Amino acid sequence: MTHTELEIIPSEHEWTWYRLQDSKQLIQHDDFDERISTWAAESVLCRHSHISTISHTEGNNAINGTLIAHLADNAGDSWIFHYYVSDDKLITSGNTDWLEQMMAVTEWEAYIRKQTSPIEGFIFIINSFIRALFSRMDKIEQNLMQIEERMQDNNGSRLLKDIIDLRNQLTRWNLHTIALREIEYAIEETFPELTKHSNTSRIMQIYLKRIRMLQQNYEHEIDSLLKVDDNIGNYRSNMIMKTLTVFTVLLTPMTALGAIWGMNFKNMPELDWSWGYAGALGLIGLTTLITYLWLKSTGLTDDILKINIKDSDEDGF
Repeated sequence: MTHTELEIIPSEHEWTWYRLQDSKQLIQHDDFDERISTWAAESVLCRHSHISTISHTEGNNAINGTLIAHLADNAGDSWIFHYYVSDDKLITSGNTDWLEQMMAVTEWEAYIRKQTSPIEGFIFIINSFIRALFSRMDKIEQNLMQIEERMQDNNGSRLLKDIIDLRNQLTRWNLHTIALREIEYAIEETFPELTKHSNTSRIMQIYLKRIRMLQQNYEHEIDSLLKVDDNIGNYRSNMIMKTLTVFTVLLTPMTALGAIWGMNFKNMPELDWSWGYAGALGLIGLTTLITYLWLKSTGLTDDILKINIKDSDEDGF
């Protein structure tokens, strides 16, 4: 099928699937009424997920909208899918090749043609989209496991960035789930009788429960990693401050005594002592040693002596 070619696929149950990649061709098509043409004209400019429902007491219900999927960090990799579903028509616009990877194209189309109503054919397409999301969310799980393993060995600033990037990816998938849940509710609102005993609709509901369960667990794991990283960061900051404090205390006798003998007074008896220089050094060393032993006896130096500075430096901390 070319980029603008309209493919008309009759089903086995008296409804028709109009499939194309460019919705511009729908605007002036003879098979469609003014309402469909208006939807087609509006969908050409739509670049965000939305859905509209049309309900009439005499029947002729319909839903239409757009589903956007951001497949990568690059906004240019977004997938845009327009749809219109009524009692006897299913109209879709957008490239669905990546949804058909799990089965042959002919088999994928045959499944849709076997559905008893257009809405079930549309739900089958949505189910294919959700299955594709499952496969892509597996990458999030793999990244999550790698980060947990890295955190056991080492923790640093780069690891925090990776956790935040993973959280951003999950947020993007959560937006997809919101759009899918809105489609689910719109279908129940517009076609309640058709979907009440539909196996395809039941599968969609199970898929959405599964994907939401995965997202909630991933969110919990990522939040736990962020808390662990925050606790480790606080611990390291405290240890650094503690280390600096201990070194300041250790150097205090040396600083004080050095300041005293650095004064320029005329009458300083130590200047005439032959052993004055050695005595000053000895006194400075002795007071520093006494200070260190006192700090060690109180346990203030134990944790400092066990710090592995090398790991932190290698990770850019």
